[in-house]
Amino acid sequence: MTGLECAVWGLFGGFAVEGLEFAGAIRRTGGWPWRQPNEPGPLPLAVSVIIRLAVGAGLAVAIGATGHISGALGAVAVGVAAPLIIEQVARQVPLAGEPAAEPEPVGPTAGTAGDKANEG
Repeated sequence: MTGLECAVWGLFGGFAVEGLEFAGAIRRTGGWPWRQPNEPGPLPLAVSVIIRLAVGAGLAVAIGATGHISGALGAVAVGVAAPLIIEQVARQVPLAGEPAAEPEPVGPTAGTAGDKANEG
């Protein structure tokens, strides 16, 4: 897949999520959501949707460029999951001034049956 194809499919994935959320907001409010109290106005709503679509498309391009997307469905899935992907990546990066978390041990830990079986 080309970068442009990944971008378009990632854009569609983000649009699918945003469209379904917008339809739910219309159903919930009984009209245009921005006409209801405590709901964002049309401009902030449009900006948030544009940001979401751009992030979905950008991530699809980035992941596609590494060869981890083999088809349209993968790019759509990246577009849909973009906020979760960003959140998970951000959790892996320690904030400035915070000590890095110790990695959890993999495999048997001290004092388990696995260690006793390995003792001779």
